[in-house]
Amino acid sequence: MTMRRPIIPSWLAFGVAATLVVGVGACSARTLPPGSDRRVHEGLLQTPADDVLRLRVLGVLSTALDVNASGLEVEADAGLVTVRGRVASGFEQQSLGAIVRAVPGVTRVQFDLQVENPGAGR
Repeated sequence: MTMRRPIIPSWLAFGVAATLVVGVGACSARTLPPGSDRRVHEGLLQTPADDVLRLRVLGVLSTALDVNASGLEVEADAGLVTVRGRVASGFEQQSLGAIVRAVPGVTRVQFDLQVENPGAGR
């Protein structure tokens, strides 16, 4: 009686199965481009992770021309963004609010600000 060798060696079959499992897992965990909003891609109303949202807000504030973000602290908690610190004027406070509210993932904004000149810019 002769022993038949399997058509596919067992190590090869294991390697193919492992590759399929990893590939299917990678496809289900889609990665998004930096700065994109998962809600847009998935059609869901999910808030991004707190640290991602915080970094988004800080990034937008750092490039804003009418807001000095150097004296601001930003916290994020499930879509609620809290901004603390000092602003120079009422105009800067209003601009800050508009900018933060426009960031994807922000559902509510809470301010704890000291306005140095509240009447300026109005």
